[in-house]
Amino acid sequence: MKIAVTTPTGQIGSKLANILLDRKSDVTLIARHPEKVKDLASRGAKVIAGEHSDPAVLEQAVRGADALFWLTPAAMTSHDPLGAARRMADAGVTVIRAHPDLHVVQLSSAGAFLPNGTGPIVGHYETEERFRAAGKNIVSLRPNEFMENVFFSMPTIIGQDSIYTSLPGSVKAPVIATQDIAEVAAEFLLKPIDGHHVIDIVGPQEISLDESARIAGQARGRQIRVVTVPGDKLKAAMSQSGMSPEMAALLVEMEEAFPKLQQFKGEQKRTGKVTFSQFAREVFAPAYKKAVQSAA
Repeated sequence: MKIAVTTPTGQIGSKLANILLDRKSDVTLIARHPEKVKDLASRGAKVIAGEHSDPAVLEQAVRGADALFWLTPAAMTSHDPLGAARRMADAGVTVIRAHPDLHVVQLSSAGAFLPNGTGPIVGHYETEERFRAAGKNIVSLRPNEFMENVFFSMPTIIGQDSIYTSLPGSVKAPVIATQDIAEVAAEFLLKPIDGHHVIDIVGPQEISLDESARIAGQARGRQIRVVTVPGDKLKAAMSQSGMSPEMAALLVEMEEAFPKLQQFKGEQKRTGKVTFSQFAREVFAPAYKKAVQSAA
């Protein structure tokens, strides 16, 4: 199988690339900074330097490929995050139309069945719709909230032993590890299926924000608390941390839509294997230790 992979330095793309190489696939990576994927290149991956928002770069990557993994990265500093997602989708649509037999596995999101009111997830909704209109073989993966999202709170965990959110700590979700998402993506890339399909991906257990904070606190050896604050205060804090005000507003809108996001509309559901306790021990605790050392 010849497979092109976008965002190979991200939480999901890097894991996916390693899985595909482990399984002896012919892998092409699109990387803005090729030096960051030297380890993957040393394993046999072909690397194309550039942005996957550039149709010419995409065309080079998918020429002769059987499948494409597509992920639209969040434009955290953009003053028009949804516009940025649309421009990314434009590039994808161009190459999908030019290669009608290409099988595309698109990373979408829980809640992407809703056309509005879900913050940055609206970008995934629009990309899904446009990809399905452009191509005949599109698999849209809709994972629930990532376990790795706790990393966004690392500065306040280190400095204040706190995770700030506009949601009550009792809110639960079947959070999913990015390793499990990568495994599902690999499944559909290595054994492509024809047609349009939507696959929900959930974690092995529903867990509340309070419970996840307790488990993460145990893993690092110090208690972490969830602090619920008004949406306006959360937006201001995110903006002060370097995020654009527009993206901050969208993320708060997404939190406010949280109950609606827990509806699953896909034709299939995949359940991950990694528990939050395992994630906290094996992923969060080492990342926390590294972040503390870097901050010292």
